[in-house]
Amino acid sequence: MKIKILSFQHTVAIPDIDRVWELLRQQLTFIGYDPTKASVQMVLANAMKERSRSVLWVAYDREQAVGIAFGNVCCGLENGGDYLWLNELYVSGQARLHGIGARLLEAAQDWAKNHGCTYLALVTHPKNDRAQRLYASKGFELENLVWVDKYL
Repeated sequence: MKIKILSFQHTVAIPDIDRVWELLRQQLTFIGYDPTKASVQMVLANAMKERSRSVLWVAYDREQAVGIAFGNVCCGLENGGDYLWLNELYVSGQARLHGIGARLLEAAQDWAKNHGCTYLALVTHPKNDRAQRLYASKGFELENLVWVDKYL
């Protein structure tokens, strides 16, 4: 595989956008949602609007999108400034086990450092052992936390 990773902000002019939408849909399905292509398109358009602090990384094998990472720059009191919250990291089934997830994670981390972020945070499912091994191998702390949320 010949992988290159590109980052996108404030645009949906993304190469192989149909495949990117499909990867996002697959990730959302993997975590328990049932999105339509139209809903994924709408959410990505919102995330890429001009005032958004969202970032999308796409891993390409030649010209085909094979993985995505998506995050938002947030401000935290505990870390003294901006940080990157990595919402999603997903690699297509046929492209797994080639280090693409690690490369996407490194691209997000490098981008965050270069854009003044002092911290990177994310969550993964407690049963997602492969993801936990990846994060631990990259120096992330694995903590026992309780996720709390509410739809408004």
